[in-house]
Amino acid sequence: MARTRRLNGFRAGELNLTAMIDVAFQLLAFFILTAHPVDVMANLDVNRPMTDVEKGVDPPAIRVTVFPGGYTVNGVTPMTLESMAEKLGRIARLDKSQTIVVQCVDDSAHGQLVDFLDVCARLGMTNLAVVSSNGN
Repeated sequence: MARTRRLNGFRAGELNLTAMIDVAFQLLAFFILTAHPVDVMANLDVNRPMTDVEKGVDPPAIRVTVFPGGYTVNGVTPMTLESMAEKLGRIARLDKSQTIVVQCVDDSAHGQLVDFLDVCARLGMTNLAVVSSNGN
């Protein structure tokens, strides 16, 4: 014998979401208006560079250009590696932290750059910058 299903008179109730959405927007507006934003820029740890008065004025950098036939200092004086080592030795005795910018032209040999860097390392000069150029 089959069971018969009994129907009850209950219906699923409807839920009105309009009121809940309105309350959610009011809460959102309240939290946005009462929030105090944190000033991120005020909390950054930034080390500013010292002014020239505080640190003293550094001497200008020495620019050494590596050419296929030798070296030049500040674009004027052509030198060999030995004369360059003598000049750098005099500079190193005065200030080993002197900035030296080494500029290599395209057709210069890599070994010339390595030889120059070896001379600087032997003299204890470590403030070096190496750049390349097209020879102009």
